[in-house]
Amino acid sequence: MNRGIIKNVEVKVLELPLKKQWKISLYEQTTRAHAVIRITTEDGIIGFGEAAPSPAFMGETGYTMEVAVNRYLKDAVIGMDVFSTDLIHEKMNSAIYGNYAAKSAIDMALYDIMGKITELPAYRLLGGLYREKAALSWVVGMQDLDASIEEAREKLKEGYRVLKVKVGKSPEVDYRLVKRIRDELGDGFPLRLDANQGYNYSTALGIFRRLEVFGLESIEQPVKRWDIQGMRMLRERLKTPIMADESVSDFHSAGVVIREQACDSVNIKVGKVGGLTMAKKIAACLEAEGLLATAGSNLEVGIGSAASIHFVASTVNADIPNDMLLGGPLHQHDIIIEDFKVKDGYVEVPQKPGLGIEVDESIFK
Repeated sequence: MNRGIIKNVEVKVLELPLKKQWKISLYEQTTRAHAVIRITTEDGIIGFGEAAPSPAFMGETGYTMEVAVNRYLKDAVIGMDVFSTDLIHEKMNSAIYGNYAAKSAIDMALYDIMGKITELPAYRLLGGLYREKAALSWVVGMQDLDASIEEAREKLKEGYRVLKVKVGKSPEVDYRLVKRIRDELGDGFPLRLDANQGYNYSTALGIFRRLEVFGLESIEQPVKRWDIQGMRMLRERLKTPIMADESVSDFHSAGVVIREQACDSVNIKVGKVGGLTMAKKIAACLEAEGLLATAGSNLEVGIGSAASIHFVASTVNADIPNDMLLGGPLHQHDIIIEDFKVKDGYVEVPQKPGLGIEVDESIFK
């Protein structure tokens, strides 16, 4: 019997409650739909993947992932060798356009299985261990100013290496928030602002010119995903580096922002761009142009977070502190048995085979 031949693909949607409302410029939520993939091979090896896209951010949800997997992607991958990642992506793309979160979760499960077959952690299959631990950033969602300051203070005490703050609804609110952060918490830490497409070019230029006086590490996705020209002009006119996120939703869109010189770095979300296979390809394109990457979060919990850790561990230019572990702490509970080891703002890379996690399989009952 050939090892690693896909026999079955299952998908389970879980509506997981958040500890408190999560709000950004695009949407607000108190629960999140997570789609968990379980792939079983003919020789009984099981691999898991997960994604938790929001409809306003990606045009997908856990529920659309369920439909895409059951009606299109499942049949495309059954009978395939899990090691044939490029061919599997080709077949998935032929089966249905887009739906990159669904494809991402399947791709994660492939590496989980490959690692279990070879008895290697996934990072060994992605280029090897470049860093033994990954630096973390924390994201402060939109809330009242006092709550934002207290959350920021708490997370800095916990050792997070970068503070990322959601902005993009109101220039004046953003100014008051950033000023209070620097006034009350000081300037001894990098501060990243993420507008999630909240502003048009002219508004973004005006407010971020004012905010630059507070010393910013980077400005993430200041304008609409399609406004590549606006991103480039902001990069030319501001002193602060520009980070792309929503503008890079897949491998080919990465080529657009690179050619247009629209950003200095990219937030590569493994659960957004097509999984580990495509995340590594995007990172390589950025590396060729001397650009950096970070691994962000769509509020995935343990499975998706583990995939992101392996990506960062094996990728030379994923050198910017990552908010890839945001989802777990924001939810009331996770779906993995043992949490990741985090200390002083760094997460240790799992060393067990595959993604290196144990999933609570009762979720499939």
